[in-house]
Amino acid sequence: MKKEINIREATADDLSDLAEISRTTWDGDDYLEGVSEKWIDQQGFFVAELCGKVIGCAKLTTLPGKIGWLEGLRVHNDFKGKGYGRILAEEILQIARGKAKAGHFKSIEFSTYVNNAESIGMAEKQGFKTYELFHVISLENPPVQNTPVVLKKFSPTVEDFSIYPEHAPCGWKYISYSSSDSMKWMKENAEFWQVGTGAKFLSANRGSEISPLASAMDDREGFIQGVFAFAELKRLDYLEIMVHDSHKKILNTAVKNGFSYWDEQGTANLPVYRLFDK
Repeated sequence: MKKEINIREATADDLSDLAEISRTTWDGDDYLEGVSEKWIDQQGFFVAELCGKVIGCAKLTTLPGKIGWLEGLRVHNDFKGKGYGRILAEEILQIARGKAKAGHFKSIEFSTYVNNAESIGMAEKQGFKTYELFHVISLENPPVQNTPVVLKKFSPTVEDFSIYPEHAPCGWKYISYSSSDSMKWMKENAEFWQVGTGAKFLSANRGSEISPLASAMDDREGFIQGVFAFAELKRLDYLEIMVHDSHKKILNTAVKNGFSYWDEQGTANLPVYRLFDK
């Protein structure tokens, strides 16, 4: 008989178990270990405990616009396939629904890579549906620029995000940029760069994830050259660009300059899901 798990708020005592989970996820290329301490301080970070050992976790984050954002659902490899992930996901969703009922959330959303079939399957059974589509493309060892590119920081306005229908990417989170608290959140979680007097873009605080802003639509080559200059400035050997599905010209320009998809070429691979309760 499967043993019951105890779901509770994470504490600093769980960090070693969380690190172990992170190192068994996505072949060890996972961000969980790097954010666990911060998430514990933020609260809304839950763990699933079995016989005194943390075997899973999930995070409920409040994003601008009163969006309840589900992220960080993980189960240790040794305990997958036993239903623990489903139990944990259901529990966190019930907490989110309670907050929505109390007026704390206007919607409940999440995003994941399109090949994360297990999480997507669970979410669709819960009532989540695809709401918006993004692409992630990547490049290892970006080229060094022969001609110097001038980069300068700037303070963004809502107009800079006007190319996005609703959600603006900031790393692997997608923000309702027109809400009253969105600019403050963005400035705390990203850096904003302009290439000379042309293309503008943001880089999430984690460092390697970049997204174009409005002026990049008319200066696509400048945007890419600025991204390469940014990589050189930050000494990055790996880059990811998050782009909305409607930004085909920017996607094409990035691909021509060496960026590529992880799997099927040209297909949106980062859906944003929203809960539609029956």
